[in-house]
Amino acid sequence: MTLTWTLPGVSDDELQELERSILQAFASRSTTGINILGMGELGLAVGWPSENPKAVVKRQAPGPADQLDADMDRMHRFHDALVAAGAPVIPTDIRLIGNEHGVQIPYLVQPVVERDDLAENIIANSSPSTDDPILVSIRDTVTRVVTDGQSGGLSIDAQVTNFAWDGEKVVLLDTTPPLIWGSNSGPMYEVGNYLTAVPFALRPVAMQLTKKSGDDYRTVRGVLQQTAVYLLRIDQERWVDSAIACFNEVLDTPLTRSEVDAAFARVVRDLPTIKRLARAQRMWATRVRKQRYEFFITNSFTGEIY
Repeated sequence: MTLTWTLPGVSDDELQELERSILQAFASRSTTGINILGMGELGLAVGWPSENPKAVVKRQAPGPADQLDADMDRMHRFHDALVAAGAPVIPTDIRLIGNEHGVQIPYLVQPVVERDDLAENIIANSSPSTDDPILVSIRDTVTRVVTDGQSGGLSIDAQVTNFAWDGEKVVLLDTTPPLIWGSNSGPMYEVGNYLTAVPFALRPVAMQLTKKSGDDYRTVRGVLQQTAVYLLRIDQERWVDSAIACFNEVLDTPLTRSEVDAAFARVVRDLPTIKRLARAQRMWATRVRKQRYEFFITNSFTGEIY
């Protein structure tokens, strides 16, 4: 039986209540009372309501209105492009609400997926196999989606943690960042209001690291290599060789284990730099400027929130 998910009804008032809880978490640096279901590099997937979640809610970056408009447009275009390319995407409502400080905040609202239906948990409880249906489905989804040309491109973050399993195929849970770009650009050449998470003077450094990382998503081979790399992040080293063998069936230039290990070493090296920049900006914003810093600074490897 194929699983389906229905978009839950979450009102603006409910989102504003959640927003107040998140603002309190920013101020106290404590997520007590927030039901964390997933973790990105500068954000969290939160269950709402906390005690018995009916929805997964993901707060996006606030910021200047003109940039916010561009961010919202890119999120909508990315979602529509994925669907058009044949990538199954979990029902997603892209919303914009105002908080008590007069700031407009983008939110993504999605249905809750049971833990047993998350691809990473199925993988964790299965034996590695080159023809594992989850690996094959991720591979086939990537080959349908990823394009790059003179007019622009489309890609996907195909980490195992970003998928549910409906019994027949993987279904994408995470549509951020929106990996869609125009001519003379690239997968992560536009990061929108997320750039405000790091100090102004050091944003060129952050963008250099981000662009470099984003270039891995220009090709099917690069995306599948990242899929294998991030198996190491979730302590599934035992799956890496099977994933490489599965993905090599569709690649002209095969992936190698040494490449995957080297790419993982770069991730381990570069991500802490971004986090140090974010922590410096938080200190400047909150202690010197007496402003709110509206990002969670996380360690997705360890589950820590700084």
